[in-house]
Amino acid sequence: MLYKEMHDKLFDYQREGVAFLYQLYRDRRKGGILADDMGLGKTIQVIAFLSGMFDAKLIRSVLLILPASLLNNWVKEFAKWTPGLRVKVFHGTNKAERNRSLERIQRRKGILLTTYQMLLNSRPKLSRFGGKEFVWDYIILDEAHKIKTPSAKTTKFVNAISSKNRILLTGTPVQNNLKELWALFDFACQGSLLGTSKTFRMEYENPITRARAKDATPGEKALGLKISENLMSIIKPYFLRRTKDELQKKKKAELPNHLPENQSKDLAPTMPSLPRKNEFIIWAFLSPIQEEIYRNFISLDHIKELLTSKRSPLAQLNILKQLCDHPRLLSNRACSQLGLEASNYSKQDVGEKNPSELPDMKWSIGHVSDEMLIQQSGKLSFLVALLERLQDEGHRTLVFSLSRKMLDIIERVLTHRGFKLMRIDGTVTQLAEREKRIGMFQKDGDYSVFLLTTQVGGVGLTLTAASRVVIFDPSWNPATDAQAVDRAYRIGQKENVIIYRLITCGTVEEKIY
Repeated sequence: MLYKEMHDKLFDYQREGVAFLYQLYRDRRKGGILADDMGLGKTIQVIAFLSGMFDAKLIRSVLLILPASLLNNWVKEFAKWTPGLRVKVFHGTNKAERNRSLERIQRRKGILLTTYQMLLNSRPKLSRFGGKEFVWDYIILDEAHKIKTPSAKTTKFVNAISSKNRILLTGTPVQNNLKELWALFDFACQGSLLGTSKTFRMEYENPITRARAKDATPGEKALGLKISENLMSIIKPYFLRRTKDELQKKKKAELPNHLPENQSKDLAPTMPSLPRKNEFIIWAFLSPIQEEIYRNFISLDHIKELLTSKRSPLAQLNILKQLCDHPRLLSNRACSQLGLEASNYSKQDVGEKNPSELPDMKWSIGHVSDEMLIQQSGKLSFLVALLERLQDEGHRTLVFSLSRKMLDIIERVLTHRGFKLMRIDGTVTQLAEREKRIGMFQKDGDYSVFLLTTQVGGVGLTLTAASRVVIFDPSWNPATDAQAVDRAYRIGQKENVIIYRLITCGTVEEKIY
């Protein structure tokens, strides 16, 4: 089905992935999930599969939906691997150009790339052609965990577009609970595999979750195991996942086998060995001022009451998380009230807000010295010392934080210390600018640090020029941090990778981690 030139470039496991996708089509299954670990080339497997399907004239139209940050990468990979395929982009501010691209694909055949945000804005347009409903041969979702919440607008909109077949790509198919798995399969198999949400919850989710409870009886544990095995057997034909560790072990096991001289020349290229990945948990102490503010905050009567009640304490917990990173993440007014050095703020900035709203207010660190900023945060003190050591040793580092404000502080301190650094966060909205910054870091060894927000920088980027990763603050969702780590630990990485996770002792971060 594939041209030999393309087939010969694929690793063995990638060939198996293409075969899996074709088998779904051949067996008339409505869809499936390719859930390989991040960095194993899901993009290439899908491109190879689609190339074969178009060449065999088995399909005419494909809608590929992805995060905006991945758009350029998909365009480049299609151009590299299948330059003869018609690939158009439905994105950008030029409405006439978008509509021309859509019409050419619907009328003539090809692949249309669009984004989740564009889907929300233009779903009716993507669903119709010539005044009638348009049925795509394939809808493919990259970073498909975007539809893990059944009630979300994105999930509802993507379900409303008609298609004969569906493929989901995600390195983290289950991030929090089994309901997310149901949502993915409900879309992929168009409701034909796991029943309704209510049925799935009663028959699978509840008994499996109950079996994992600390007070589960032996009978409940046995029942949960049996149902879990049953669920795995049901989804197995529709689900393929390989991890880096699994493939590395398989490769090592095959190394002693010597190939006979008359072995067929149809050999897959050897998968490059991934280096070791070591992870260190760094238990950091709160600075004296951090500890004082932290303890005073949790001792407030209304905070005590909230933390022990059934009401959601998320806003208050987020304040505690900010305090673990740096007290300056709070507002100017809060900093002043808490005894930190006063800063320039106006009534317009502050208004009549109460303390629970303080983190969302404007702030400034312009008047605070670098030494003061470092002294006020145990994590920052460690980070600066660590990065200076890593730079001296010739290592390049990715630093991830959930907070842009924290990156502001880190950036200022490091810049004043002579670090040459790059940064990407939610304010970098132009794809061309993102690509430029990534390219500069990858090619220019003078850049020793790349600052990234976990949500934005943790998806779809290849930053193998770095061999050290710092997770400055733990995410509520461990899969988010795993995505961030895999920006460096992926095919193409030649050095051993070390991850430093910074956790403050005796705080809410221990519970999160």
